[in-house]
Amino acid sequence: MRQATRQIREALLQVQRATCPQLARATGKSLVTVHREIQELRDRGEVREVGREKRGGRPSPVYEYDRDYAARIYVQMRRSQGITRVQLERWDMAGEVQVSRAWNYAAVEQESLDGRLDELVSGQRVAGIGISSAPGDRPEQLLGHLSERYGCSVQYLNAAQALAQREEKGATIYLARGELPQGCIRQQGALCDLGRLDRLSLPVVWEELDYTDHTMVEEMVARLLQALICVLNPSGVSFYADFWSSRLIERIRFNVQTKLRGTAPPLRFGACTEQALGAALRRCCLKIGEAG
Repeated sequence: MRQATRQIREALLQVQRATCPQLARATGKSLVTVHREIQELRDRGEVREVGREKRGGRPSPVYEYDRDYAARIYVQMRRSQGITRVQLERWDMAGEVQVSRAWNYAAVEQESLDGRLDELVSGQRVAGIGISSAPGDRPEQLLGHLSERYGCSVQYLNAAQALAQREEKGATIYLARGELPQGCIRQQGALCDLGRLDRLSLPVVWEELDYTDHTMVEEMVARLLQALICVLNPSGVSFYADFWSSRLIERIRFNVQTKLRGTAPPLRFGACTEQALGAALRRCCLKIGEAG
């Protein structure tokens, strides 16, 4: 979706109703551009004319964005003690939650969510589906199956991409207790998923790491950073987790600098609460299907 289209959509969602001249002033776009984008939004059924406004000259059509022209679906999958808890949310196009449901599964397979999603969607058009889950808990065939079934873009949401800054060649890593690390790097303005980050020779597997053992945490994080820096040569690395302490950060910095002989790029360690991450992932979900 073009930037102008997105800006006009957001402006309409904010003010609820507006004319093309009002949208041009709100977005800084030319009147010609606004007319073109409004026409495309009308053709898709996202925008409708709801009246006319006269201010001294020819009446201007007043437009309203139809928040219910399609739905967005947010899926959160979290596995604990052998059970996967799946929360499904249906949003309107502004991201407001309309329906929320949760179920427990022994395992999520290709067709596991079909009946639940059909019930949630209730025949409404789906604009996009975002799935938040740990990298090790992502059924390979699920994306293609849901995309074909609902005729929309479907993506797994990368926590690191949701938290990433705009620094070119900047790498971002997110680590949650009991899960594999998630990572991305910005290249030519785009965020590239780093895939599974558990292919290194490490003392323990990430899912079994005892985070009260700071010596082991230090070594695991330092080795991960060493590998990423050597392979990617990032301009900097931002690492997000909920277990940092000033002492642990100092130890990791020293460990990495020692391993790389003082050539490590800037390292940043940020705290990330579950609430903040959830909000960031939901913002990513709102953009699914709008690329281009």
